[in-house]
Amino acid sequence: MQMKMPSIPMREALHYMGWRGTPVEPRLLEQIEELIGLAEREAEPRTALRRFAMDGDGRLEGTTLIPRGEDVRRMLSGCHEAVLLAATLGAASERMLLKAQAKSGVQAVLLDAVLSAAIEAVCDAQEAALRSRLADEGLYLTDRFSPGYGDMPLAQTREICAVLSADKTIGLTVSQSGIMIPRKSVTAIMGIGREPVSRRPSGCAACSMRGRCALCKTKR
Repeated sequence: MQMKMPSIPMREALHYMGWRGTPVEPRLLEQIEELIGLAEREAEPRTALRRFAMDGDGRLEGTTLIPRGEDVRRMLSGCHEAVLLAATLGAASERMLLKAQAKSGVQAVLLDAVLSAAIEAVCDAQEAALRSRLADEGLYLTDRFSPGYGDMPLAQTREICAVLSADKTIGLTVSQSGIMIPRKSVTAIMGIGREPVSRRPSGCAACSMRGRCALCKTKR
């Protein structure tokens, strides 16, 4: 499904640049705002979303997919259904990055961060819409959980894409080395329950790899 590009939060783009709340130079903010405008105009977000019942082993019915890892299993405990999501900014995002790289390294780094914030905005919009629809059914949605986060194997990205036929539906493929193409893409799983679910703490506090991950804030 193709969708309109949501607004890209400046704060989220700065987060992907490693911002820690310190003042940002006005000229840099102007550059980022220009790139946000570019991404909002030219990105071509597409998403695939599918809902499944889960059996007692956590397998998504009609598939061979069982989410692996203690973190995601804990999130899905108490859920009777799951939702798989795949989202991409499309080939346009790859072209934008190539053009930026040809201009300057700084431009490429800034745009990369903006596009990372953009794909998160797409996923946030899809999650919010789904949460609202489920509320009308008296159901509750967990947070979303992506392969490679915590102890969920990154290899499950390929499984999610296969189940969703992401190559045919949204043009998202996975290379032999496990890289998603286009690169600005996300896969995730969410759980559906009949009772309210506790939201996980955001960031490293929610991750079983805390203190053992190269990206962990506790190491900074």
